Amino acid sequence: MTMTAVGHDETSAVPAREELVARAAALVPLLRQHAAETEERRHLSDVSLAVITEAGFARLCVPVEYGGYGHGIGTLTEVTAELGRGCASTAWVVGVSGQIAITPKSPALNSFLYSEGPDAWLCGSLNPTAGRVEPVDGGVRLTGRWGYASGCTHARWAMVLATGTVEEGGPTVHGFAVPMSDLTIDEDWWVAGMRGSGSHTIVASDVFVPTERIITPKGPRTAEQEILSGIGGSAMMAGPLLGATHGALDVVHQTLAAKKKIVYSRYPSAPEAVVTQLWLAEATQHLDTARLHTRRATDAIDGAVASGTAMSLVERARARMDVSTAVESCRQAMSRLLDIHGASGFAEANPLQRAWRDLEAAGRHGFLNTQLAREAYGRALTGVDEPIATNI
Repeated sequence: MTMTAVGHDETSAVPAREELVARAAALVPLLRQHAAETEERRHLSDVSLAVITEAGFARLCVPVEYGGYGHGIGTLTEVTAELGRGCASTAWVVGVSGQIAITPKSPALNSFLYSEGPDAWLCGSLNPTAGRVEPVDGGVRLTGRWGYASGCTHARWAMVLATGTVEEGGPTVHGFAVPMSDLTIDEDWWVAGMRGSGSHTIVASDVFVPTERIITPKGPRTAEQEILSGIGGSAMMAGPLLGATHGALDVVHQTLAAKKKIVYSRYPSAPEAVVTQLWLAEATQHLDTARLHTRRATDAIDGAVASGTAMSLVERARARMDVSTAVESCRQAMSRLLDIHGASGFAEANPLQRAWRDLEAAGRHGFLNTQLAREAYGRALTGVDEPIATNI
């Protein structure tokens, strides 16, 4: 098999957002070609993993001082929106790894994560009740099971949470960086959508974690930590879902280009039907709306991080609402695209049904709960200081 990818020079300057998005766009045909294999294997195909690594997407958000590109949520979202046109599962694991990389960490911890170079894929889980720790000399012994660890089958490191006593002060939630070589994978990812994301359960059985790889909260979080560990996680998820929807639009345009007749109608071809034109306009507008709201959210996040200023509760809630609006708009667009294509879009061989399943599954992630977003935004707008959604 001939494998092509967009390469990059290890010694060159950090590539601009436009170049990285162009790299992602160039990979769409290849990722599309291997999307069915990725879905069947329930983790990325070898070819897909190789080309996204070669294109530099493992290092996309890795700090520059550790050999990465140091880009923010906006670039990550635009890159995954392009990759998602070819394979939403591939885009999802790029987004997850990038989100973990971008969350602030100590220099000592980053030195561990990138000791073998910046192309270190990361996975993780945010469930603080999934593990327990036992303090020992020099660190802790960690035991637990963390589900939904997207990308764990090819990750070098896992970032997990657990509740326990690490030092004096009593039990609290801590973060732990654990090499995947110390963990096992329970392959329980049997789902309807995002099948290729490899979001299995990772298992630690009495694993030693040295103090240097423990993140213990001390004092209030910085503005950057609060933003990137909260609404940053929601914003990241918009990219792959934009990509899945855009990929479905690509399929519909290809179908319309064939000028097939609408069954049970007198229209000579589908593009000439008024209903097709109206549905296509509506779907495209919904996708544009999703892009615009996503861009507003990521611009706000990146701007606050770059300036080192905190976002107000209203600003954070609005960004969270923007992301929810984007996801809802994608689902509305997908519905119209399926209307245009017709029942044949649900054939297993048709990539349209995969995009639909990926969107419907991932769009219901807890970080994307639309009703919580509405309530949180409304509370903030009316002056209620405590958000109902905890990831704001």
